[in-house]
Amino acid sequence: MKALIAFIVMAVLILVLIEINERIKAKRPKQDCPQNKPEQEDCSGCGLLEVCDKKSTPSR
Repeated sequence: MKALIAFIVMAVLILVLIEINERIKAKRPKQDCPQNKPEQEDCSGCGLLEVCDKKSTPSR
């Protein structure tokens, strides 16, 4: 009986942690600069500026 109660408590705890994680994810600002961004758009507004610069410079 104690094992069943412990299992139920553990399941509820996992569900609560998942819900908290989803709420934290929803509060984070979303990135507006995906890695597959076209070259003509400005990538300076996000943290992926280095990726966009590497794609725009020709490789030798």
